[in-house]
Amino acid sequence: MDRQILLDLLTNILSSQGYDVDPLIRKTPPRTDLVVAKDGRMTCVQYGGTETDLRYFADAVQGAYDSLFISDEITDQMARFADRYNIRMWDRAELEIRIGKAMLAEAEDARYDLLGQEYRKSHEYEHREYRKYEPHEYQKSREHEPKEYQDYSTGRMPEIVETADDSRDALQLKCAAIRADERRAIATAKGFVSGITGAAIEFVPFWNYSYVIDTHRQYRTKTIHIAAEGSGAINALNREKHEYMQEVSDSISVPCQDYEIKSPTVAKVEAREEILNNAIESNTKNIASTSTSGGAIVTEHRTVRPLAKDIDLDMDIVYLPVWEVKGANGSIMIDAHDGNAMSTPVDDDVEFL
Repeated sequence: MDRQILLDLLTNILSSQGYDVDPLIRKTPPRTDLVVAKDGRMTCVQYGGTETDLRYFADAVQGAYDSLFISDEITDQMARFADRYNIRMWDRAELEIRIGKAMLAEAEDARYDLLGQEYRKSHEYEHREYRKYEPHEYQKSREHEPKEYQDYSTGRMPEIVETADDSRDALQLKCAAIRADERRAIATAKGFVSGITGAAIEFVPFWNYSYVIDTHRQYRTKTIHIAAEGSGAINALNREKHEYMQEVSDSISVPCQDYEIKSPTVAKVEAREEILNNAIESNTKNIASTSTSGGAIVTEHRTVRPLAKDIDLDMDIVYLPVWEVKGANGSIMIDAHDGNAMSTPVDDDVEFL
């Protein structure tokens, strides 16, 4: 099928369904055929015909976005690859069905979400006003900036759901609570830097995870039970380990005008592989068995470990608010959740003293 005609058709349908096409975003979005956003969720859409096209798409979205790949024909190998990287796929038949439903819904004065499952009569559907996906203080200064230089920062779009006053934005962002305000952060920073000139908040992405292992392994006549639980977080910028973030909410009120939402650089598939490898290594057991052979006692050692499929893993992007307090001789990062100075960098750019 003709790529441009298809994209134009999808653009028209999604626009009529309340999607923001090519939304105003912070940081560069993935280079894909189509980028749309709705209800704080960004979706990347790509049309392709080969597994190579699919692999390029997976590399572009990096596991951080809702992703849809459309192809005339989907092979089993493509389907397995897409499932591995959490990419939705539509073949020609699925595409025809969804486009047909969208057009029928319009004719019947019903509401149908092309990218989802929603289908309700329009009078049952509460109208919502979709806002821009960037804090208002950035919009005016950046509205003429080329898209390739606009910053996109999160795996899930940070939508402004309300503005409390001129210095506070409420973002739809899965985030740990801000417990240490600017005054407390500056007071803590005085022990590390002098001549403090200001403070800004950075929202740093972490892959927050927990897992459960409950499996059995057979070694000769022995049945070895492997059971364990684990949790933690991996910095999605520099892979540093962090404790599991428990107190997380789906929105956050930013207490200052100067803030930045960092974009994950460690893809979900990479973090998942690291977590699974660590879980397997930490739950590997050495089993010893003793037998006799010709009057001699023989001791054998066997390594028993869980497999990746034995691990029930739950992981999600969660943001940690961090104060960057700047001084005349450098800067220091203060954890805005617990109020402590951070001993390890949160990304590759920060200077630590």
